[in-house]
Amino acid sequence: MECVVQGIIETKHVEALEILLQGLSGVHRESLRIHELCLKSVPNLGLVSSEVRLLCDLEQPEPAWTVRHIGGAMRGAGAEQISVLVRTMAESKVSKNALRLFYALGYKLDHELLRVGSAFHFQRGAQITVTVSSINKMLKLHATDDAVPVTPGIQLVEVTAPASSENYTEVVAAVSSFCEYLAPLLHLSKPGVSTGVVPTAAAAAASLMSDGGGTAL
Repeated sequence: MECVVQGIIETKHVEALEILLQGLSGVHRESLRIHELCLKSVPNLGLVSSEVRLLCDLEQPEPAWTVRHIGGAMRGAGAEQISVLVRTMAESKVSKNALRLFYALGYKLDHELLRVGSAFHFQRGAQITVTVSSINKMLKLHATDDAVPVTPGIQLVEVTAPASSENYTEVVAAVSSFCEYLAPLLHLSKPGVSTGVVPTAAAAAASLMSDGGGTAL
């Protein structure tokens, strides 16, 4: 299970956001370059369609593969009242032969993309990870070197934290509290809820760039 919120920011303000995140974490950013392949099952694998994502970390000396399955979101009155999406999620490290295995099982490639950017890790009431990345599409199959931005000038910001059925309320509170630090630069909400860029971003970015981000909090 995980808690997640997303938002967007103009690329020209990403450096200011990274200054803020580095000041909050006290550590340098990690480079992010992930080749993501979305695979979907075909009808003969069951009545309910299945979707998995294969993630290849291209920043590693030897590309590292992970398989991830994202399940349904928490529902009900309680879920509607919180600003963070709580959903089931399972992932595991796999070998470079995973794609061949899923093809053999009858899965088909639905789409692929390349995420390029940075990641920051925090321990603030929960293990929070923030990724800031441009989403790129491949013009040819698996041609990551020729990928082009899906939305030029805009980058995706995602805040995630692992949770369980016992502690998700505490994790939701931690994520919500953390998001307040980023509010001047961007608005974070449940995935699929479009909020656009915030009008205060330019002024907040200018302030951060002028003072260099300050110290870790």
